[in-house]
Amino acid sequence: MGNIFITGGSRGMGKAVAIKFAQQGHNVAITYEKNRAAAENLVSQIKAMGKDAIALALKMDDPKSIDAAFAAFEQHFGKLDYLFNNAGIFLASKSLSDQTWEDWEKLLRVNVIGQWYCTKAAVRIMEKNGGGSIVYNSSVSGSTAFPNAADYAASKHAVVGMVKGHAIECAPKKIRVNGICTGFIRTDMFDEYFGAAEDFLANTKIPARRVGTVEEVASLAYWLLVEGTYCYGTNIVLDGGITIGPIAVPA
Repeated sequence: MGNIFITGGSRGMGKAVAIKFAQQGHNVAITYEKNRAAAENLVSQIKAMGKDAIALALKMDDPKSIDAAFAAFEQHFGKLDYLFNNAGIFLASKSLSDQTWEDWEKLLRVNVIGQWYCTKAAVRIMEKNGGGSIVYNSSVSGSTAFPNAADYAASKHAVVGMVKGHAIECAPKKIRVNGICTGFIRTDMFDEYFGAAEDFLANTKIPARRVGTVEEVASLAYWLLVEGTYCYGTNIVLDGGITIGPIAVPA
């Protein structure tokens, strides 16, 4: 079994991936920015399952913080097999005229530059140990867009591009790079921004007629990271059908 580094692993999709990997026999490192208690609680849960786990403080917009987290990981585990590049942010929906330079800069620093820098740090360790596997957690906003969220869409389109570019560059190093483009997934972030509109979304926008679960994300992430050994540079959509078109209305 291997060792996985999960950014933003104390809650939501990152937490589900951490639990999935521990259940499958892997050791886990999760990062957090503010909620240390939640991260340490998850570490205790994983250790109770018989696997090693650590929680690392990490700010996605601070290269020194990222360097320190990966150094601590390497000191603790030595070998890095998997990276789930999960941490990201969504700011409140704003029209083009209301968006600010600061909003754009914050989104790009976390969702794009921070994820790139985590991959750079991971590849350095993986190269020394014969390879590995990386999955970026992107969004359906990486292939489409929604009103008043062009900034978020731009950041996620960039992630989709990084997946493809990094996959080509890392393949000779025996490192696979892929991505997941999630739609509406039930997390605390979803509840905060879209929870009040859940019934509307399920009944008018999502062909599956429901919001996805973090366990479904974890299953796909596990497959891509561990089992999808001939997948390079793919961005798999997990969205209940949003991007295939509008819900059919009976005649």
